[in-house]
Amino acid sequence: MHALRACCLVLTALLAAAQSQAGQSVPADAPATHSRSFFIDCAAAPGDGTVAHPWNSLGAAQQHEFAAGDRIALRRGSVCHGSFSPRGSGTKESPIRLTAYDEGPRPRIEAAPTDREALLLSNQEYWQVDSLDLSGASTYGIYVTGDRGLLHHIYLKNLLVHDVQGGAMKNKDNGLVVVGPSKLGAYFDDVLIDGVDAAHTNQWAGILVGGGPFYIPDGAYINQHVMIRNSTVHDVYGDGIVLFRDAQSVIQTNSAWETGMQPTQTIGTPNAIWTWTCTDCSVEDNEAFLTDSPGVDGGAYDIDWANTRNVVQRNFAHDTQGYCFAVFGAGYVTSDSIVRGNLCVDNAQSPRLAALQGAVYLSTWNGGVIRGLRIENNTIVWNPPVASAAALVETATTDGHSIGFAGNEIATTAPLIYRTGAQFAPSGNTYRSTAAEPLHFTLGARTSVSLDALQSAGLEAGSKVVDGREHSPAAHALRIEATIGFALDSDGLLVPEARAQLVVLRSLARQYGPGALQVTVHLRKRANTGEQRIAYANALRDLDAAPIRFDDNAQPGDTIRMLSSDGKEIKAWTGFQDAATLGGAVRARLGVPHYAQMTDTQQREGVQ
Repeated sequence: MHALRACCLVLTALLAAAQSQAGQSVPADAPATHSRSFFIDCAAAPGDGTVAHPWNSLGAAQQHEFAAGDRIALRRGSVCHGSFSPRGSGTKESPIRLTAYDEGPRPRIEAAPTDREALLLSNQEYWQVDSLDLSGASTYGIYVTGDRGLLHHIYLKNLLVHDVQGGAMKNKDNGLVVVGPSKLGAYFDDVLIDGVDAAHTNQWAGILVGGGPFYIPDGAYINQHVMIRNSTVHDVYGDGIVLFRDAQSVIQTNSAWETGMQPTQTIGTPNAIWTWTCTDCSVEDNEAFLTDSPGVDGGAYDIDWANTRNVVQRNFAHDTQGYCFAVFGAGYVTSDSIVRGNLCVDNAQSPRLAALQGAVYLSTWNGGVIRGLRIENNTIVWNPPVASAAALVETATTDGHSIGFAGNEIATTAPLIYRTGAQFAPSGNTYRSTAAEPLHFTLGARTSVSLDALQSAGLEAGSKVVDGREHSPAAHALRIEATIGFALDSDGLLVPEARAQLVVLRSLARQYGPGALQVTVHLRKRANTGEQRIAYANALRDLDAAPIRFDDNAQPGDTIRMLSSDGKEIKAWTGFQDAATLGGAVRARLGVPHYAQMTDTQQREGVQ
């Protein structure tokens, strides 16, 4: 590949025309269909949009209608003021890309407090937006919407969206990142939100796909093929990450905390990560903690009403004010869903919510029904602030369908394990107790009975109560050493596999702080040319992974090792490890995270 000209460093991911203009070559795996490129540098003199003479305002770029294959690039390190609404649509073969160029911090778009949003795409499709810092505005950070027909391929990647501060909310269709129709009859297909960090708003949502401030009748079209992954949300008034009215969609490997921060309830009660009216949707490998609510809920995960064939699996929920997970039905049927393999630690820290909801809450109202629900192989550490609170509360109508509860482990300091109706069907569970009195259970008409009494009645087959006083050896400090393949895709962005592991490690490192947990990541890079070094440096800078330490001393294979402070190996893993696996292992030795360590990180976000 050719060397960069000294006057301009442009990422290898830019289109062929832009690179030729800047004196660069094109990576072998870059798409060959790009047609034109346009550049914005709001610190430059007025120009014509070329790399040598970029536009110097968002308004100048908005005068142009972009077409399939176009690339619009903002100069890294620059700041543009105002709301940006670029025009045009791409095609399936050639999306339009809004991105960054040069070397340095992500370019910033700072909307005014009177602007509705920082970035708007309306009735547009086949767009990728990446590598930007967007802030300000009153209602939305990013708003992607439409009021007619089917809109395809909206990709939002490697973005920082923050500090949207507006007035009183009238509905939940607002927040940091919102993709959804503004009118019945419009919907989206193929939405990817990958590597988006969204923080600080007094509007409702962190990341919301679906919805719309209007009623949708039964049988209407809904959004399809949505993926939200490798992203973080924190300090929001309402929900963290939500799928509303979607199908065949996934929320995967995200982290959400300090959600539900609205001081007084006005339009609803929030959760960290959940789905509503979602068909064939899954929530997996996520982490949620420090969640709250001005009313009820305030939990981590929720399969809400009118959901069909949802899966909530391998997630980590800890130190929430509300439940770990819930399943609801209200006015509709919630059917054929499964909650499995999740880790719940010290949830329901609110005395009010603990007594009402427990760590697991199953409920219906307004004629709603839950059918075909299975809860399997979850681990629940139950340490409620109210000694009489049950770990699981079930008040659901099931129309004769049983609720399976099998292979779960509950480690409890309180004696009441569950308070359920007769349709609850537990079996093969393990109850680890450190309670001051014997464990008891309420199942239908059987009130506060022992496990032996349930088993004598043919219930809880294969379940057992064991002494729960066994613990992992305590430690004052730990080290994590991880080797990760640090690769970039053809757009010059960090590949999702590497980002997923780094999101998990970043959250863990920030919760405990370097005084208790030192995290070092050894990066295995594919190449080391001058241009690629710039792209790698930009990718690391954008990730903002402090206090993780990075070096290039990587060994073959992706491995993670947990070590004592003096370097003795305690445990090792191969391949990707989710927040439940790593967070659970560290917490077993270090105890509750030092959340105060996260304050400096939160204050630093958005200031580059």
